[in-house]
Amino acid sequence: MSDTHTWTKESAHHFSLRHGGQRVDLRYEPAGFQSGWAVYDGPRLVDRRPEFMQARGVALKVASGRT
Repeated sequence: MSDTHTWTKESAHHFSLRHGGQRVDLRYEPAGFQSGWAVYDGPRLVDRRPEFMQARGVALKVASGRT
């Protein structure tokens, strides 16, 4: 599989990552002091991270099949 991935900004609080046939979504979920970025593989919640760059790393691993 190619290492090429494509990020798309759906909105200020929603980004999607495509890698081959895989799509992973990052969505900011406001929840007061527990606010953060949720990583979704389709409808399945994979992880939540407080910072965007942390969530981005998780999304890259999921999309490339390393989780």
